[in-house]
Amino acid sequence: MCKHKDMDLKKYDKLREKIKTKDFEGNNQGLDKWLYAFSFVGNISAIFFAYFLVYPSLLKAITLNFLTGFWGTAIAFLFTIVFLSIFEITKRYFIKNFSNDYLDNKKKVNAQILGWFALSLSIVVLSFYLSITGSKNLATTSLHKNVVAETEVSSKTDSLTQIYNARKKIYENDNEALRKVNNDLRNTLVQTPINYMSARKDYQSSIDKNTKIIIDNQVEITKIITEENIKINELRQGLNTQRSGNQTEDVKNIFLFIVIVIFNEVLIIGGIYFREFFEHKLFELNHQRFEKIYQKKDRYRILTTFIYKKGNVTIGDAVISGLSLKKIVGENTNLSNKFVDEYLSDMDNIGIFNVVGKRRYIAKTYTEALNIVENFDNITDIFNEMK
Repeated sequence: MCKHKDMDLKKYDKLREKIKTKDFEGNNQGLDKWLYAFSFVGNISAIFFAYFLVYPSLLKAITLNFLTGFWGTAIAFLFTIVFLSIFEITKRYFIKNFSNDYLDNKKKVNAQILGWFALSLSIVVLSFYLSITGSKNLATTSLHKNVVAETEVSSKTDSLTQIYNARKKIYENDNEALRKVNNDLRNTLVQTPINYMSARKDYQSSIDKNTKIIIDNQVEITKIITEENIKINELRQGLNTQRSGNQTEDVKNIFLFIVIVIFNEVLIIGGIYFREFFEHKLFELNHQRFEKIYQKKDRYRILTTFIYKKGNVTIGDAVISGLSLKKIVGENTNLSNKFVDEYLSDMDNIGIFNVVGKRRYIAKTYTEALNIVENFDNITDIFNEMK
């Protein structure tokens, strides 16, 4: 039974710690961290997409006017990366400055904020254009695919032509030989006397048989030509279908990249703006809680500087009396005597002053005293958290 209760207590302890951190900072710290990190991924993606627009244009200009080969390519690549990196860094600062001023001004618009907004909007629009156009170039693969497909179809067409020409050649050669034979037979027939009826009849019969074979061969040749045309038309139809498919694929890829580019820009803007919003919100939530501590430190530092006379007082020298200090503070500030007593007591406790009898003496150097005051944690503020 006790073991079961211990397990429940452990679970409750974990749940208690989890719930205690579910304030603004606890709920949004992870989101701020990841959004800001992903905003840099968005910048890298924007550079990647814009590269396919800027690099080809720059490479063409450099190779036509300055250098060709390896060095032309290297310079075009280097200039493209440097330019796009500077562009994205500038965009981040514009968005950051706009977000900071907008939040500082309590989300109210003035001339300065409008100026930052106009600059941020213009550079975001330009970045969007570069990325969209570059992504379009990247997504458009149909030109290359079509060239490859046309080359394949042309090669297959040439192969078919060779095959069918070889088949036609058999019949064409046969017809050529038969026509030559018929010409010889006709010449012989002309020279044969009319009264040689039997011989003339044989010659004519041979001519007729050869003519029939020639006609049959021509029919086969026509069939071969028709079959060849059908095959070639099928290849061309397949090429047209492939071209259409490549075009459709380009459209799908372009749409996909447009979505990615839009998401990238939203990620960059969202990551930068949320970081500014998160920090401003944290400052607002903790301002009242921590500002008193910093205000107290500032006043302690001023009083310490006054007592040390900006470093002219050294270890072992007497500290101005509490009554004199209260009088001077009262005449020059609105601080109470209680605050002066608290200051002197704190300085005694942290070893800056050393109390001997009813007198206080300097126990630390001026630099040491300022460092101690700067890093001083007022324990009373810790106990105030318990109220």
